[in-house]
Amino acid sequence: MASPILQVRDLEIKYHTREGILTAIHNASFEVEKGQIVGVVGESGCGKSTVASAVMRLLPPNGEISGGQILFQGEDLTRFNQEQMRQYRGRDLSMIFQDAMTSLNPVFSIEQQMLDAQRAHLSDGEDRSEKALRQRAVMMLDRIGIPDAADRIKEYPHQFSGGMRQRIMIAIALLSNPSLLVADEPTSALDVTLEAQILELICGLRDDFDAALLYITHDLGVIAQICDRVIVMYAGNIVEAGDVVPIFEQPKHPYTQALLHSHPSRRMRGRRLRTIPGVVPSLRDLPAGCKFAPRCELARAICRTHEPDYWHVGQQSVLCHSYASEWKGPDAASVAEEAPSEPRAEIEPERKRSESVLVRTDGLHKHFRDNVGLLGQILGQEVTTVKAVHGVDVAIRKGETLGLVGESGSGKTTLARTILRLTDPTMGKIVVLGKDISNLPAKEVRPLRSQMQMIFQDPTSSLSPRMKASSLLMEPYIIHNVPKSERKDPEELLSMVGLAAEQLDKYPHQLSGGQARRLGIARALALEPDIIMADEPTAGLDVSVAAGLLNLLKDLRDRLDLTYIIITHNLNVIGFISDRVAVMYLGRIVELAEAEALFESPRHPYTEALLSAIPVPDPRARGREDRIILTGEIPSPRNPPSGCTFHPRCRYAEDLCRRQIPALHPLSGNGRLIACHFPDRVRAEGTAAIPV
Repeated sequence: MASPILQVRDLEIKYHTREGILTAIHNASFEVEKGQIVGVVGESGCGKSTVASAVMRLLPPNGEISGGQILFQGEDLTRFNQEQMRQYRGRDLSMIFQDAMTSLNPVFSIEQQMLDAQRAHLSDGEDRSEKALRQRAVMMLDRIGIPDAADRIKEYPHQFSGGMRQRIMIAIALLSNPSLLVADEPTSALDVTLEAQILELICGLRDDFDAALLYITHDLGVIAQICDRVIVMYAGNIVEAGDVVPIFEQPKHPYTQALLHSHPSRRMRGRRLRTIPGVVPSLRDLPAGCKFAPRCELARAICRTHEPDYWHVGQQSVLCHSYASEWKGPDAASVAEEAPSEPRAEIEPERKRSESVLVRTDGLHKHFRDNVGLLGQILGQEVTTVKAVHGVDVAIRKGETLGLVGESGSGKTTLARTILRLTDPTMGKIVVLGKDISNLPAKEVRPLRSQMQMIFQDPTSSLSPRMKASSLLMEPYIIHNVPKSERKDPEELLSMVGLAAEQLDKYPHQLSGGQARRLGIARALALEPDIIMADEPTAGLDVSVAAGLLNLLKDLRDRLDLTYIIITHNLNVIGFISDRVAVMYLGRIVELAEAEALFESPRHPYTEALLSAIPVPDPRARGREDRIILTGEIPSPRNPPSGCTFHPRCRYAEDLCRRQIPALHPLSGNGRLIACHFPDRVRAEGTAAIPV
C-alpha cells in the first residue's frame, strides 16, 4: 500500500505566554491518505485550528512544535525552516481560510493575485508568460463555477459575493495542484444553499485532482456529508478517531456522544436537547486526569486522577478509561449504549397557543434609495431603489415562535427591524399590541420598546465594552424610568438565563460567546417584554453551547409566555424551536406554514431547496439522488428578475413564472400560504422525504 500523504505522530504544541508555557496539543497522532477527506471536529478551544496551523507551519511566533513529527510525503516538516516551508506552501500544501474577504488582498485584482500565486511556485522550464498564467487562472475560475471568468478575473474582491470569494480562495489554493488541502471552517459564514454548493465543489475537486483534504469544522452535519474519517478533539487531545459511519452510528467516547446529542433538528421537536455542562477548560487551568472528566456523566475517581490511554474499540480509537481491559462490569457498555439515534431527552408537554394576535403587518414595504452624492449627480449616476421588504403580510399570535428563514439578502433582518420600528416603513401598516405604530413619531414609539426587545446577532458588539454586566442589566430600567421598587435584581436576571452572580462584575469581553449571548437575553428580559426578536441567536456558537441556549429560549417562552420572532439561516434551529415558519426570498414571503407541515411537505421550490441543502448529521444520507443544489446566488434587490423573482433558479419555472409575480395565497385550507404558480408540481415532483 502507498504511504499516507500526511502522517502526524505524537505531536505536541506549546505556547510561550506571560503566565508560562502552556501545552495546547498533547500527543496527537493521525494519518491522511491520498484522495481522502479527514474531518477534525470539536468545540472552540479544543485545538482544531492549532493542528491545522502546525501542519502548514503557520503557528504564531509564540507557538512551538515541542515534540513529535509531521510527515508530509515522507518529509518531516518540523525540521524545515520557514524558507524551506515556502517551497511547499502553495505548491504541495495549500490552505483555504475561513474568511475569504480578509484573506484576499483588497487592493489587487483577482487576476493579479492568481498570477502572483502561480509565479511563486513555477518550476524551471514552465511557461512564465502572462498569457499562459492568465489562461490557467481563467480555466480554474471556470472550473470552480465563476460565471464570465475571463471578464470577472479583472475585478477586485469586494466586487464579488461571499460565496464567490470563497470559490476564488479555493481556486487559488488549487492552482498548483497540491497534494494536501487544509480547510479551516471554509463554509461557517455561508448560507445553507451556498454551503451545499461549496461542499459539492470540494468533493468534486477532490475527485478531479485526487487531493487529500484536512477539513476543520464544528458542524457535525458537514462532517457527515463529506468526510471519510473523523477526528474528535477535546482540550488538545484526540479523544476519538475512526471512519465516519461508525463514529456517527456508534460513538464510543462520551464527548462524541454528547456532541451528537446536542445537534438540533426537527426530530427533537417537543424534547430538550442534551447539553454538555461546563466549558472547555483553559490551557492555564487544565484538570488532572482525563480532561473531559469534569463534564462527563460517567466519570469515576480514576478519571480525575489518571490520564486515560488509547483503546481500539471496534473500528475506533478511543481515549477513555471505560474501555480499559481491567475495568470489569457495565462501564464500557454504558458508554457504548448512548446511541445518537435514540436521544434520551425529556419530552415536553404540548403547549396551547393563544389566538390573540400581538403583531400584524399589512402590505409592509421598506425601500432604500442609493445616495450617489454630489459627484454622482454631476456624473449623471442614476439613483436606484432597493426594495428590501416588498408587500409583507404576516400575523404573529401571543406565545408563538415564528421562524424567519432565507438566504442572506432575502430581507429577514430588515423586516424584523421594521416591525420594531428600528427603521421606518416606506408604506404599509404595522400593528403591535393592538396599536398602529406605522407612522408614530420616534418619541411615541420609544415607550413601546419596553414590550418589544431584540437579541442581536453579535452580543459582544451590541453591549457597551465600558460597562460591567451589572450596569448593562440596569440600563434598560434607567432608559425607561422604571422606579427602583419595580426593578429586578441583577442576580435574579442572571439566574433566569442560567448565569452565576459572579459574572456581574465582568465586562463583555471577559465573557465567553455563550455567556455574552445569555447576558444579552437577560438584558432583553429586564423589562418583561411581550415580544422578543432574536437575530441569529446561535450563530458562531459551538453545538453544545447552542443547545443550552435553545433550551433556555424554550423554557423562557413557556414560563413567561413570550412571543418570539427568530431570524436565522440555520434550518435545524428552526425545525427544533419554531411553531410556524415564514420563508423569505428577495423581500417577499414565499411560503408560510406550520413548522411540522413545512418540513414534512414543502410546497414552494425555494423551501424545498433550502430543506434539501441542510447538512444532515447522518453519513448514510450523503449523495442522495433527490438532493437539490441551487445554482447561483440570490439576485441583487437593486435589479430583481421579472415575474417570480425565484424563477432563474427554479427547476419548475415556465413562461408564466417569468412574466407574472405569484400572489401569496392560501393553500389546502390548513393555514398555509404560498406564492407559487405551481405548488402542486413541487409536491408531486419534489423530494419525497427530507431527512432532518
